[in-house]
Amino acid sequence: MRNKILLSIAILTWNRAPYLKNLLNNILPQARELKEKVEICISNNNSTDNTREVVMKFKEKYPDLIKYNENKENLGVDRNIIRALEMSNGDFVWTFGDDDNIVENGLSEVINFLERITEENTGLIVVKRESYLIDNQTGKKIIYASTLDKNQPETFKIDKKDIIGLSFPDITFISALIFNNKLLKKIFREDRAIIEKGIGTLYIQTLLYSLMFLKYPYIKGIAFNKIIVSQELSCYKPFIEDEFKGYIRFKKLCRLLLSHKYMNDYYVLWSQRLSFIKGMMIWRAFESFNYFSYSGCLRLFFRYATFIDALSFSLVFSILFLIPSVVLRFMYKVLLMIRHGKKWGARWQLITYMNTRLFKGTEMRDNEYWQNYEPH
Repeated sequence: MRNKILLSIAILTWNRAPYLKNLLNNILPQARELKEKVEICISNNNSTDNTREVVMKFKEKYPDLIKYNENKENLGVDRNIIRALEMSNGDFVWTFGDDDNIVENGLSEVINFLERITEENTGLIVVKRESYLIDNQTGKKIIYASTLDKNQPETFKIDKKDIIGLSFPDITFISALIFNNKLLKKIFREDRAIIEKGIGTLYIQTLLYSLMFLKYPYIKGIAFNKIIVSQELSCYKPFIEDEFKGYIRFKKLCRLLLSHKYMNDYYVLWSQRLSFIKGMMIWRAFESFNYFSYSGCLRLFFRYATFIDALSFSLVFSILFLIPSVVLRFMYKVLLMIRHGKKWGARWQLITYMNTRLFKGTEMRDNEYWQNYEPH
């Protein structure tokens, strides 16, 4: 028999009161119409702005919908996610970033979908999103991409290896993930030591669903193939060092799971290595090849990666300096034609748009991570 609350929405926030206000204005009117099937769990990670005041005003208006936690100190993003998840009492729990939104009637769509799920072995649901930019001149919303798969039905099963190998679209995007809360609570009880060691590896949500699918082989992942989440993109500049950091964190996560015998070498995939190499090639092709220093990158590779990985990364990194960007663009265009056929043009337009507009801002590097990380 199901709980009264079908869905908990776990919102993580820290010093982004305007974004949180916008999200709550978006989500609470939808939640109010769902006859007590939804609860909103907000965990404030010791914000120093007016986040508390924003939440309290909404809590006055929607007292039965909002549960609120305020950490006495900043716990870091991973522990704040865990805190928000632990607050939840629904059959399912949806992790949600404070700067994303749910499309109109999107929450009703999710609730209707969850009510149709009769099997208790559904461990994870991944919803689809649209990404947009606001035109600086006109102020209009420009939707440039979505993760909707037009070749798939409204719901379809996600391959286990694509979940654990992080190769399914949006599998690391926090606002796209809906967990089976019963299984999640069981993992919190039985695998707390692994979770604690996983703090600061990649993203804590990746550890949680990896544990879930490795520990319980019978559960399944489902894609809800409808646009549910709306995400405004901000411009940023991807540095090679930062992307390499993500690769190292994934490797650390794999080692952690291997050490507890939940994982085997089958899941330590080459996809992450190839993704990093592909990223370098695309940045070079579109002249957004950002790095802090040539020698610094090489030192980073050999300090934190295995010798084989470091050698291959360094070789690609060095060769890319010798190839003109126009040649790489032509090669990439040919590859798109081969892989996507007549649809290559749309892919090319998207990649061009992202690299000429989105990847032109700034990005702050997490230097504290490197100071605290010990090479294997």
